[in-house]
Amino acid sequence: MRRLKDYCTFVAWQTGIGYLMLWAVTFWTLDEGATVFGKSGVCFPDQAKVLFYWVCDASSPLAILASVANAALTATVWAPVYIAAATAQPDAVAIAGPIIALHAIGLPLGIFVLVRMLVIAFGLRRPSGANPAAAVGLAPAAAMPVVAAPGPAATAAARPVMPPRPQVKPRDEFGLRGRGDSR
Repeated sequence: MRRLKDYCTFVAWQTGIGYLMLWAVTFWTLDEGATVFGKSGVCFPDQAKVLFYWVCDASSPLAILASVANAALTATVWAPVYIAAATAQPDAVAIAGPIIALHAIGLPLGIFVLVRMLVIAFGLRRPSGANPAAAVGLAPAAAMPVVAAPGPAATAAARPVMPPRPQVKPRDEFGLRGRGDSR
């Protein structure tokens, strides 16, 4: 069961990071796309009247970047257009369905990853002995465990005392192998 939880955690983190990266590519395309693609000489805006996409010469390495940028624009900025088109044209459901699934799954996981990364970045994790209910005043004072204030002396006092290690017999007295047996 632990392995399944680890796999699910990994998939959730990767999906959330991927969703955040999708929006990062979208914002980069909207911000810097005209500079990168427009001034390259091999890329130009698509001739479509409704949506804006970049088209690059197939032999240019920018064609791959333009494809990634166009996919990000399709999944984010132009998503409402594709979803509205799916209500009138049944063929557009093949594009609108994955876009809806992407946002239905990616948005909560993206928020989860963003919040977790902010908690880690700002060091907002509570000490292991802290009671979260006591922090907001839900537990009575007598039932709350005593948590030491942060500091070197308090940290040493809050650590559990480890029992002494047992004395281990030497190998030749242990009894599993004879002295001449070296298998």
